Amino acid sequence: MKELIFSTILLLMPPTLALAGNGDNPLQPQFYSFAAPIVSNTRYYFNFFASPACQTITPPPNCSTTARGGNNTGFGGELLEHSSGLGVGIELGYGGPNWSFNGNEAVGAGSVNLSYHFFSTHSRRRVDPFVSGGYSLYFGNRTEFQSGFNVGGGVNLWLARHAALRLEIRDQDGINRYGYCQFTRFAAFRFGMTFR
Repeated sequence: MKELIFSTILLLMPPTLALAGNGDNPLQPQFYSFAAPIVSNTRYYFNFFASPACQTITPPPNCSTTARGGNNTGFGGELLEHSSGLGVGIELGYGGPNWSFNGNEAVGAGSVNLSYHFFSTHSRRRVDPFVSGGYSLYFGNRTEFQSGFNVGGGVNLWLARHAALRLEIRDQDGINRYGYCQFTRFAAFRFGMTFR
């Protein structure tokens, strides 16, 4: 599956770069990268498919949900239509329930999203608010390939014609739904850069 995700990215890059060179094209590519602290991180211990200690109707204290911090990094790109503000994008990221980047519960997330930019990209405004959401595929050391979803929103603050500061909140959900007391959901406040 990792090969499929990588192959899809490679197949989408040449047409996107070709579109970037055509100033008359109504489609505009944007690329971004981000790093983020996880501000809400849920780890479900109470799971009927997990250890015998968690198979009670009333979970003991050590099987309750717990919130804690972590890190989220990644990169992606989207293709926007000038006049409508609608876009489609792909993203590849990493989420870890701690700050060490080597936790056993860390997950990779590949996403395909739809987005809406409230001001059309044709208007060239310096402030570009947007919302996005779509399908996520999670994978990792203790995470089998699982389907989930993500929703979020943010703003691009264009500092120059081709570069913007990207601020975004993204919620990744549906991770390890059937796992054994694993990292299951996180929301991150992302800081990054967007290029067009």
